[in-house]
Amino acid sequence: MIKTKRLIPIEINDLVRIGRNNDGGYVIPKSIFNLCDGLLSYGINKDWSFEKYFIKENPKAIVHCYDHTLNLFSVLFFSLKFFFLTIIRALLFDKIRFFKSVNGIYTIIDYFIFFKKSVTHFKNRIWDSNIENSKTVEDSLSTIISSNAKKIFVKMDIETAEYRVVESLFKTKGTIVGMAVEFHKLDKYSKEFDRIIELALKNFHIAHVHGNNYSKTFLENNFPTTVEITFIHKNFIKHSIRVSKKKYPIDGLDQPNRFSKPDHKLIF
Repeated sequence: MIKTKRLIPIEINDLVRIGRNNDGGYVIPKSIFNLCDGLLSYGINKDWSFEKYFIKENPKAIVHCYDHTLNLFSVLFFSLKFFFLTIIRALLFDKIRFFKSVNGIYTIIDYFIFFKKSVTHFKNRIWDSNIENSKTVEDSLSTIISSNAKKIFVKMDIETAEYRVVESLFKTKGTIVGMAVEFHKLDKYSKEFDRIIELALKNFHIAHVHGNNYSKTFLENNFPTTVEITFIHKNFIKHSIRVSKKKYPIDGLDQPNRFSKPDHKLIF
């Protein structure tokens, strides 16, 4: 059972949600855009809407994305799949899923348009060693710093590999301004998760928490077993620290990852 009370966010008044609707968007402080000159994105799959919005708000930011599952073949297959799904959903008069499918068709074109110049896709897995096609967090930080990024925001969604690598980010000295991390399978990795949160809170505040409603919940308190947590470094909080009184999810800001199900209500 995880220690939920330590997850209560502090009061932040400039939260914004960036990225596509539903799954793929994250809530972060708007001040991040002015604080950062770099974005490290671990795990993008076929969705770089978060990265698009980030660079729209901060055009000079250097963006490095890591995902070993994303390549020309996977993007082409994804676009073709959604071409056929568009036809099926049009015949079924499924309006919401139809428009999502239409957007999916253009993924391969969007990939070549987006990943250029200051936006780089590294076809490596983020891991705790350099075995096979893997890079460590330290490798990725060294690479983006060598590209002249000094203050970096991190987005991480790497399907339980976070428990092997995220501690390296919490140990950095002032380079990481903030992070949006999706923690998976808390029911299986509760000890690892509690240890990571304890380490994180030494230098970071929790700015926001959202439960992924694709996941199940703990029977004891109905808390979701997959959560998205946004951290901001304590050095960049200038106002007095107060515990948030907001209800989570925040109405008008958060969105359910799975649009056809209600969002998880968080009880800390």
